[in-house]
Amino acid sequence: MFRNKQYQKFLEKSKNEKLDIVVTSVIETLGSTFTKSGNIMLVNSKGEFTGVLGSNFLQNKVLESSKLALKTRTIQKFNSIAKDPTSGHGNSKYQSKPFFYRDNYKEIEDYIIAPYSLLIFGSGAHVSPLISMANMMGWKTTVIDLKLKDEYTINADETIELESLDDILSMDLSSYDSSVILSHNPKTDDTYLKALLQTKMHYIGLMGNKKNMQRKKEQFGLENSDRFFAPVGLNIGSYTPQSIALSICAQIESRKNGKI
Repeated sequence: MFRNKQYQKFLEKSKNEKLDIVVTSVIETLGSTFTKSGNIMLVNSKGEFTGVLGSNFLQNKVLESSKLALKTRTIQKFNSIAKDPTSGHGNSKYQSKPFFYRDNYKEIEDYIIAPYSLLIFGSGAHVSPLISMANMMGWKTTVIDLKLKDEYTINADETIELESLDDILSMDLSSYDSSVILSHNPKTDDTYLKALLQTKMHYIGLMGNKKNMQRKKEQFGLENSDRFFAPVGLNIGSYTPQSIALSICAQIESRKNGKI
């Protein structure tokens, strides 16, 4: 199942226009391939699509298969076989399954569910690159702050302005998958962290220097936590706002996929 808001938006747009949709998925791979099993591409009855499964040739093959699936109202299957066995390219099998507007796209939720969500605390200039990077990942971005700075959060999917700091302690944060605290204020950091630790989020990141972050781990008993990351982000050897955003998103993606 894919948790990418681009697929969700495509589905909503097609539904608003009463269009049928075909989901082409990779069902098997052998050897080295561009895409892996489970990856999908969506095509609607206008020929619009989202997602990339490979070369231009393969994209066209998906479009052809989608048209046939809609015309025959049946699942279509096809293979992509490397012409030169010595090229190092593997083989793939694909399935194109049609879903119809009049059936309310029945069972399409087997492929597309609510997008992965990132909750960001703080709205300073340093937050803007993180929002942009998370948007590129297809995540839903929500920014929370006491005094929102709209010029830095304009690209967020949602913003929440708190009336008081303690309001966060009574908010329901259970719908979010991950969070990053970028408020740069010890008092607010502690309150936000207290609220987040009450949830089941699999990733909670906090920005700060190593010494202070070690104290924070000791303060909240998080020395052995597998979901608290402080200082936040992977060490990629660069500290521009853009590279910090990259390091944070890379760490979240690694955690999401069970790599760390």
